[in-house]
Amino acid sequence: MGYFPKEWLVFFYDPPLESWYHIFRKGGMAHCGMFAFDHTKNVWITVEHIHKRLDVKILSGEEISYVIDYIMNNKGVILRCPLQREKFKLFQGAWLRENSCVTVIMRVLGINRLIITPHGLYKYLVNNGCKKWEYLEHQNTENQQQK
Repeated sequence: MGYFPKEWLVFFYDPPLESWYHIFRKGGMAHCGMFAFDHTKNVWITVEHIHKRLDVKILSGEEISYVIDYIMNNKGVILRCPLQREKFKLFQGAWLRENSCVTVIMRVLGINRLIITPHGLYKYLVNNGCKKWEYLEHQNTENQQQK
């Protein structure tokens, strides 16, 4: 089947173009997404839910640098998060959270909670052991693969 990362980098930022739903944002966090390094192919995998569309992309190290620059230039923060192993309940407000960037991140990580906003997800991740990722760490990841 291929490689599935056990650890993801979850990013939060405040896009420059405001939409009506940004009135609900807290802490300058209006959007979230995630990326991970696939060491078997030496590429980055990005996952983002944007306007009812799921974007999954494969990027090189140079391309991911542009993405990280964009995130950081828009009040961004990036957390290093392992997969969570929560037992899923049959019904826990799934109908309420089907179409959002937060839901996509939660499903990939294996989180089954009623979290609606990017800021709520950020708080949950920090409270459950996710740590802030330092901006230049990805360069070290790629250098290690070349050795």
